[in-house]
Amino acid sequence: MSHTPEYLVDQVQNVNVQGPLVTVTYGRSAPASGPDDKASELLEKLQVTMTTPNFVNTVNALNQIVKRMSEQNKAQKEAAEKQDDSAETAIEAPAEEDGSNQ
Repeated sequence: MSHTPEYLVDQVQNVNVQGPLVTVTYGRSAPASGPDDKASELLEKLQVTMTTPNFVNTVNALNQIVKRMSEQNKAQKEAAEKQDDSAETAIEAPAEEDGSNQ
């Protein structure tokens, strides 16, 4: 079985639309090599070409994934805040005395 190559990219370099095709160029950058260089250097690039409908479907799918990730992150933050609030309440609440020892 052959392995599909995997690429690490950290930015979109370009999106080119030509008729019914869309080409997205991704890149991986390295920090500037010298102290005077302010721009990063493009190490590798990957071009992906697809039809316009496939590009739109890809963008829609990615948007749905980002939406779900955002919802999960929000739910996790709310759960953590509730846990922190209940822990603070437990620490701040004074111990109640029932008066049975009087």
